[in-house]
Amino acid sequence: MDYYVIVLRIIHILGGVFWAGGAFALVGFISPAAAQAGPAGGKFMQRLTLGTRWITAVSAAAGLAILSGLLLYWRASGGLRPEWLSTGTGITFTIGGLSAVIAMGVGIQVGGLSRRMAEFGQKIEAAGGPPSPENGAQLAAFQARLQSLGSLTTVLLVITVLAMASARYISF
Repeated sequence: MDYYVIVLRIIHILGGVFWAGGAFALVGFISPAAAQAGPAGGKFMQRLTLGTRWITAVSAAAGLAILSGLLLYWRASGGLRPEWLSTGTGITFTIGGLSAVIAMGVGIQVGGLSRRMAEFGQKIEAAGGPPSPENGAQLAAFQARLQSLGSLTTVLLVITVLAMASARYISF
């Protein structure tokens, strides 16, 4: 029994499930519901972003998934042997891994932008009254950029999940 691989797979799968599931839930359901809720939804998203460890937890899960995935990739490839890398399995794992790494890079941007938007919203609230037209335009720009980056992250994670789920069965 290979305990090294078992432990890495558990870390990889749990980290990936939390990361991808969190991203899918946030982009597909939580953010749209918050947007429909108007100012109350904005306050909820501020609280989620600044008042919890959501971004830290998702970032840690993503980091663990990628680190354990790299170690599993190294092991499965026999130290990056070209003959394994050129197989259907090797190519599919490579595509999934690259997609995950890119998704994490985009996710880092999402986390930073989410924090900046939440802090900006707090400043507007502290000033009292509704946001000025300029501040409203800035909030709309934040929301549009977050939606775009969130959608990109979701697509990349779908590619990652599909690749990881099917790689062992791809041969040519």
